[in-house]
Amino acid sequence: MAYSLHDIGDEDRDRSDHWLNDKQDKRRAIVPLPLVLIALLMGALLLVLMRHVLPTTAPSAPSIHAPTTISTRFAACDDLDGHACVLATDAYAYQGRRYHLADISAPRLEGASCPQEAALARAGRTALQGMMNGGSFEAHPDPADSDPAARILVRDGVSLGQLLILKRYARPWSAKPINWCAAS
Repeated sequence: MAYSLHDIGDEDRDRSDHWLNDKQDKRRAIVPLPLVLIALLMGALLLVLMRHVLPTTAPSAPSIHAPTTISTRFAACDDLDGHACVLATDAYAYQGRRYHLADISAPRLEGASCPQEAALARAGRTALQGMMNGGSFEAHPDPADSDPAARILVRDGVSLGQLLILKRYARPWSAKPINWCAAS
């Protein structure tokens, strides 16, 4: 691209209205335009094909409103720090969340009115732990309870809460308080 490099006698213009020896160089594209268009078309086609292979969303934590199949070993604990543990006869922690059995009323260990209630609460907690460790079960949200932590635990179509009632560690759910110290 030499401009203004001409001799005195070269000042005649040629037919394209350029000075002699002062020719305009054509600019060349680095990548030809048709090649760019073909690459874009192939990329779009690849995205369409991969849409059916790759998941559209990242996996998320299970919804608290959907039934969950649980096959984890449960330990006894007193706080929510455990991955899977039984808190009381009617409560357990799973993956950092606290849940309660919606279909039973159970004696309390903390704030027990009498030694019999505390002993029944400890025995019921141990019984629930054994039932939960007896194989996989499903945790269903209770449709009748507005509390999102209310669960009905079911194995082979049988409620674990109902088994606790049959073994006399709990009673059917009741809104009014139960006197666990009264002779039954």
